Amino acid sequence: MTPAQWMNHEDVTSILTTQVLPSPWFVAQRHLEGPNHREDWFCALVPVDLVTERLQDNSWDADMKLGRPSVVSYHKDEGWTPDRIEGRFGNENGIEPLVIYRDYDGMRPDHYEVAEEFRLFHNLFFEPAKRRLIHIDDQGNESEAVRLGPNSVEIRTDLLTRYLAAKGMALAVYVDSFRKSNQSLNDLNLTRGGDPVIGASYSYHQILGSETHVGPGDFKSSSGFLGKKYVSPDALGPIPQSPPEAYQEFIIKTDAAGQPIRHTCDPERLANYFGKNPGAPHYLTPVFFRPDVLAKYRADPQKYAVEDGILRCGSLWSMRLDNDQADHVSAYLGDLGRDLSESERNYWLSFNIPPEGRKISATNFTRSFMGQPKNPDQPDLLFKLQYARFRPDFRRAHGWDFFLPLHSDDEHVLTAFHLLTSDNQAEFDRQVLGLTKLMVDSLNEAEIAKGLRTILPNDKGIAKLEKFFIERGLVGFEPHIKFIRTLQDLRSTSAAHRKGSKYEKLIQDLNWSDSGPQKVFTDLVASAIAAITYLRANLLPPA
Repeated sequence: MTPAQWMNHEDVTSILTTQVLPSPWFVAQRHLEGPNHREDWFCALVPVDLVTERLQDNSWDADMKLGRPSVVSYHKDEGWTPDRIEGRFGNENGIEPLVIYRDYDGMRPDHYEVAEEFRLFHNLFFEPAKRRLIHIDDQGNESEAVRLGPNSVEIRTDLLTRYLAAKGMALAVYVDSFRKSNQSLNDLNLTRGGDPVIGASYSYHQILGSETHVGPGDFKSSSGFLGKKYVSPDALGPIPQSPPEAYQEFIIKTDAAGQPIRHTCDPERLANYFGKNPGAPHYLTPVFFRPDVLAKYRADPQKYAVEDGILRCGSLWSMRLDNDQADHVSAYLGDLGRDLSESERNYWLSFNIPPEGRKISATNFTRSFMGQPKNPDQPDLLFKLQYARFRPDFRRAHGWDFFLPLHSDDEHVLTAFHLLTSDNQAEFDRQVLGLTKLMVDSLNEAEIAKGLRTILPNDKGIAKLEKFFIERGLVGFEPHIKFIRTLQDLRSTSAAHRKGSKYEKLIQDLNWSDSGPQKVFTDLVASAIAAITYLRANLLPPA
């Protein structure tokens, strides 16, 4: 852009004279300032039937403080009436804010925020540290929706377009700009003055001045520009619709030559018990997957929960599954199509394996086809169930917590707890840390030690627990104390610190060289279940 084009605000007029909104981001507010320019952009929502009238005036329809309610009071014979809110946004013409300038009269820093209705319409989450709003779609995927800079507000165009369509209002874009040049108007081949310009959807007034109107500094000409445009909701075109959902084909069996046979998971093309689609595979056809299909969800416990027989993404979606087997996970063909999105199914498809003699678990069969409750058989699922039940049962019986409740930042420890799917040392260390936090660090030492006669000043939590059992006359607790000490030692020598000779001795005691981390951790979980069972049998009244 040449200096003359810049002084003539041709970049600004090119924005005002189009109904197209920039994508993927729309600048809803911006302040720019330098030695030779000052520029402010702002926007608001204007009723469509006001546009023709407002085009006759190139001034802004609202100031940046639009958005605060208008409060009025009337004077009557007996005095002034109490204050009453009569205008939600402080504008009697129905003009509404999209961005609101918050001014605290110097008592707090000024800032901009996006109108509450826009935030609620898209259910946006505010991240204060990053000064941005986050959009969460119906599959739990997060993306930036609004960027709140110190001198700008940017809104994702697709979200703004949907909002404008729902509101049925025009988007008004305002600009107020002043520019100076060290070249004269003659040098720039520009003419002093300027007339208002009114178009079909925009209006502006630009005044070009000579050196006598420039002000201080080494400048010889100036250009003041005030204008606006209105983007009609009709000009935005139809809101893009999601393409028709594509349903993947999953392996449901193999032929005589061992080749996989696949079928769509579209629920509308599957058979059921009421005669739908005769000859097609049944909705409840089991589909099998490698167990590490769940790794993605376990790695993000703040978003997902892998529970006994079900996978959840917050409250957005869930799918029943069979995770009570050691060597595979299964789900019903129809549930894959009904409960997972297309992108999630693509992920699951990459873990799909042939049945090859695999069957659903006895737990799943009992629940799904017999309609009867059944505890899981897999040690990690059973441990989480027993642990979650023991805590409130003990509190009801004794009035205090045997295992302290997890801090909110530690709740993921129980949620993400699981058996190892392979001999993975790093995963072993992580799960040992989690199991230790649940079984050792969560012991309520203060209550356990209350009233103990044999306690010594240097006794730690496990020693206190052992004396707790002894002074109550309990027997058979020794294997469980040994397990808890082993767990503590594993955490100290393996997961939490550098490995050394103590660690080498410990893995010899655990027969690690013969078993490997996967088997060792499974045994540890079995010992944890046995410990919880012992606590229930000896510290709680019979059910």
